[in-house]
Amino acid sequence: MMGKQKLKSVWVYHVDAGSCNGCDIEVLDVLSPYYDLERFGIKVVPNPRHADVLFITGPLTRQTRIALKKAYEAMPPKPRIVVAVGTCASSGGIFYNSYALYNTSPQRGRDRLRSGGPEMIVPIDMYIPGCPPSPEEILYGVAQLLGIKEKKMKGEYWIALPPTQEPSGENEIKFKIPERPIPLRYWLTLREELRRVIGYYDREAVLEDFIALVGKAFEDENPKEKLHDLVTGYFLKETDSRIKVAMRFLENEFWKLYEEYHSMGEGLKEKYPVTAGV
Repeated sequence: MMGKQKLKSVWVYHVDAGSCNGCDIEVLDVLSPYYDLERFGIKVVPNPRHADVLFITGPLTRQTRIALKKAYEAMPPKPRIVVAVGTCASSGGIFYNSYALYNTSPQRGRDRLRSGGPEMIVPIDMYIPGCPPSPEEILYGVAQLLGIKEKKMKGEYWIALPPTQEPSGENEIKFKIPERPIPLRYWLTLREELRRVIGYYDREAVLEDFIALVGKAFEDENPKEKLHDLVTGYFLKETDSRIKVAMRFLENEFWKLYEEYHSMGEGLKEKYPVTAGV
């Protein structure tokens, strides 16, 4: 980012890009007399035109993206350093595929890799992850930014081996796929979609109940009708209306995924005979 250059003092402008205010509170805590960020020569300014560093908190909502872009462009061209404070600013956090966020990635959501955060529109020079990061972690990141503390990181890489192969090196691990009656990508997609219906707290238990019903359904000659009957039976016994809606939602989504991935797998088999099914 800055090579061997050390900054003696910097002026910081803070932008909230849609956070829950957890990270904002920690940033304010760092400015308190107890941590005294100004002893490092750092001053928070009310105008981005005077700022050397931009502190960003939050996952970047549609409403804040224009304000963030204008604040970044108003900064002096050099050094113009951008720091993402918190997990949401680093990757979008738990909101990474929310409809409320500004995310231009073509592979957002479902079983794809996570993407999101302010990096969609501005380059990030330093990430300080945490939900929220503690004042000590923010201070450590700032110390690296000023060159007071050198970054000490050890490069590591790991190889995930197939389940049938045993590790032979210290950087190899055996990849274990959880035993479920449905493929892993089905489970991941259903898990992500279910949070929209029932939230994070109950989705694991509801999804496990549904997967158990799927396992019983595929023991029958007609799994689609059998699964419908099993879900209906579950529906009649359950008293929580939220769980009832979630189970019916899972039934509909499961067969959509089944048709989508099954047709995709058949297409791959025709094009690449050696390719395993999806």
